[in-house]
Amino acid sequence: MTEFRCNFHNHTVLSPCADLTMTTENYINFLTKSSLDWISITDHNSSANVRNYKKIIEENSGIKVIPGIEVQSIEEVHILVYFEHTHECEEFGKIIEESLIIKSYNQEKLGYQILTDESGEFSEIIDSPYLGSSSSYSVDKIFSMAKKYSTAVVPAHIFRANGLITQLGIPPKINFDAVEVKSEKEMEKAKKIGYSKFIFGCDSHFPQQLENISCYIEADSRNFQNFQNSLNSEKVIPVWQP
Repeated sequence: MTEFRCNFHNHTVLSPCADLTMTTENYINFLTKSSLDWISITDHNSSANVRNYKKIIEENSGIKVIPGIEVQSIEEVHILVYFEHTHECEEFGKIIEESLIIKSYNQEKLGYQILTDESGEFSEIIDSPYLGSSSSYSVDKIFSMAKKYSTAVVPAHIFRANGLITQLGIPPKINFDAVEVKSEKEMEKAKKIGYSKFIFGCDSHFPQQLENISCYIEADSRNFQNFQNSLNSEKVIPVWQP
């Protein structure tokens, strides 16, 4: 059993709220300065950059990447969905993109949405739909749709902006694989309302955040089954951020 250093909540230049410096080049620059072993790419409401970022990061750093997406429900709840297979992540991402409510937006005010090519270069600016929008799907529906694939479904930062508890007030009766919390105090609050399985992420929007370790995972190797097993067996160890 090995203890892997992880951060499972990171954005790229595709997310309109992420900095334009969240390029593949800066991912490599900052990740290679870190001691991380395992990360995930989780852009808002799209998985269109996952394949290229995953390929470039894994080939140039040796760090393993779990394909992911951060979906915003009709209730404005953020939900992280982690996938075993990149093509399934892309398929699900297209379904979510098509369901987004806001189609056009002001890029100067709300941020650019940039696709990259296989070499990591900027290839296209996406002006529709707005990836910071809500999907037309509910939390329940997103969960059931995601579970048609090999996935782990985790509500993001549940006590903060766009968090499950912040938005809904009480926890829904859904068997999430885990919930994301950002502090020890939040974890204790989550335990009091019935949650026992947790994940911890930096929610990186700037390159400097990519160096941060947010948790350790005890596993035999860095594959998706071991990721899920670690969640289920509560072998995810937090590293609290200041």
